[in-house]
Amino acid sequence: MLVDLHMHTAVSSPCSQIDPQLLIEVASRIGLDAICVTEHEEMEGAEVTRRLGAEAGYPVFRGVEVYTELGDMLVFGLYRPKFPFQTPFAELLSEVREAGGVIIPCHPCRGSLGFHHIMGNERAEFLLANVDAIETRNGGSSPESNSAAEAYADRYGLPGTGGSDAHFLMQVGRCLTVFERDIDSEAQLVGEIKAGRCRAAYASEVESLKLSELWR
Repeated sequence: MLVDLHMHTAVSSPCSQIDPQLLIEVASRIGLDAICVTEHEEMEGAEVTRRLGAEAGYPVFRGVEVYTELGDMLVFGLYRPKFPFQTPFAELLSEVREAGGVIIPCHPCRGSLGFHHIMGNERAEFLLANVDAIETRNGGSSPESNSAAEAYADRYGLPGTGGSDAHFLMQVGRCLTVFERDIDSEAQLVGEIKAGRCRAAYASEVESLKLSELWR
């Protein structure tokens, strides 16, 4: 199952120009089986897109991107309307664990700098001991940065996830997550990430994904 786990809409991400209805149409047309909307610090865009997806018979899962002192985190399985602009990582982790969700550092090695270089050994080790996966394919990061993130995932035995980090329609699907099993609910999405039954990929690595359909 092909899922773009990281994207933003114009509903509640001012940095995005993506209309939710067009997002669903494009994602379906290029061959994505589902999408996750992960606005910055709030859920409104995800809620709106999920409702539109339900009307169209297309799976849309909710997530959120939360800024912490240890970097940006993708969160699935914790549903709150809004989050503070900078949430302490320990507080976010506690909430995610209580809700049974997952927490994933996103675009963690931009500039090819690793966790330890950016935040020091002690904080890096704390972070890596308490996350469920690492985003190893981010559409807004360089191949070198993604490779650095992948090296961390391999070293710490964590699953890799992928997402386009799309803010414009032309970016949808450029990176994605390949799940081994079909996913019918947000609870299953969380469960499959926890089980590690997923891998990150570039669009070019997935024959069935047709980004050329974006231009039709």
